[in-house]
Amino acid sequence: MRHYNLKQMPVGKTKKDKIVLGILVILVTVPFLGNQSFAQESSDSSLIVTKGISSDGTVHITIISTPIEMHKPLALQISFTDSKGNKILHENYGITAMQQETNGITILSNHTAYAENGDDLQVTLPLDNTSPVNFLIQLQGSGLPGTDPSTWEGQIDTVGMTVVPEFGPLASLILVASFVVVVLFVRRSGFNFACFVKHGNQVK
Repeated sequence: MRHYNLKQMPVGKTKKDKIVLGILVILVTVPFLGNQSFAQESSDSSLIVTKGISSDGTVHITIISTPIEMHKPLALQISFTDSKGNKILHENYGITAMQQETNGITILSNHTAYAENGDDLQVTLPLDNTSPVNFLIQLQGSGLPGTDPSTWEGQIDTVGMTVVPEFGPLASLILVASFVVVVLFVRRSGFNFACFVKHGNQVK
């Protein structure tokens, strides 16, 4: 095996070397934006999926919404399932929604919503901006409409959920910060990536 010393490698000064390094650093950084901590799960290129769960874990809520766009309403499909993924039939619930940057203006309020087959559709008012939307889902129990609510079964709970743009504010900040780091690193390090690869290929 042939050994080599990184300290003896010449320091690259060409723009080509620096551009190559910059591209590689970006390719390493950007995939982290897909992490669920920063971006919403997406079922396709246009729909946003948000999930919540009751405090006892028996009711799982999924909201599939259209994208957050200014002056357009959100169309919502709301689904209720148990811990095994089975639909909860005849779920009675309330739902309210409010954007984070609208000074407390409610864009959806329905306290007598009903998901007959475990799914329901709701539509908000047109959005004033592209800030995230906070939802409160009030689980009231499963039972047929018109019957005594005291006979309904299932968890009584309130679940908070937030629908954010496909790439939220934190992800945008991370992306900008990554570009700044790349620029500073490339300018100050003068690292010769091409030279590193060339010497690395000599290891046998």
